[in-house]
Amino acid sequence: MINRLIALLLLGLVAAPAAHAQETRLYMAPVLGIFSFTPGQLDMAGDSDEGPMLRPGPADAARLEAFLDANQASTLLIVRGNRVLREVPQDEDLYDANGVIPLVESGVPTDEADALQAPDRIDIWAVGTSIDLTGQIDAVTQAQNMRGAAAVLLTLTPEGRDMVSALTGANAGRQIATLLERNILASPVVQGPVDSETLAVSFSSPEDPAREAWVMDTLRGMARQQDPEDTPAP
Repeated sequence: MINRLIALLLLGLVAAPAAHAQETRLYMAPVLGIFSFTPGQLDMAGDSDEGPMLRPGPADAARLEAFLDANQASTLLIVRGNRVLREVPQDEDLYDANGVIPLVESGVPTDEADALQAPDRIDIWAVGTSIDLTGQIDAVTQAQNMRGAAAVLLTLTPEGRDMVSALTGANAGRQIATLLERNILASPVVQGPVDSETLAVSFSSPEDPAREAWVMDTLRGMARQQDPEDTPAP
C-alpha cells in the first residue's frame, strides 16, 4: 500500500500537450540541479532564424557559468512553466556563436515562440540519465486520485517496473522529472525506490476536458494492450 501511495504521488501534474501521440515518448530523469533566472531581469535578445533568444543579465551571468561548470555531464532542459522549450545534449553548447541562448528548438509551435517575447520565468534544469517508458506500458485506465480529481493509471511491464524502481532507488532525495515528450508531468522529490507496477498521473487542470482526452489517448497509444483513440491535440 505504501509503495502504491508513493507511486500515486510520483506522477502528479499534467501540462499542456505538445505533439501527436505517434511522435510522443514518456520518460523519467533525475533532476540534478535547477538554475532560475532572476525574476524581472530576463533580457530578450530578439529573434533569429531559430526563434527567440535570451542574453543573461549581469546578475545571472556568473551564476549561470558556475551552474554550467557544475553540470557539464548533464543534459540541460530550458523550461518555462511545465513546458520544455529546448533540450541541450551534453555535446551541444547552450549559447550560440553570438553569445546568446536560443530558447526553442526548430519546429516549436509559432504561438509558443510568440509567447516568449515577454516570458514571466525561465529556468534551466540539469538532468541525469533518463529511462524511456514508452514501450513499457501494458495498459492505461481512467480513474480518480486521492483528492477526487481525474487521473490516469499506467500499468507497467515488469521491465518498466524494474526501471522505475532502479531510477528512484538510485536517486533518493532528488526530484524525478516525468515527461510526456516536452510536457513535464511531475517532478517530485522521491525518498526511496518506487516499486509498483501501477503509476497514477493526476490531471492538474481537470477543467480542461480536451487536455485530459489528449493525454489519455496519447498514453493509450503507447500501451501494448490497447488501441489509441483519434483525439487531436487541443
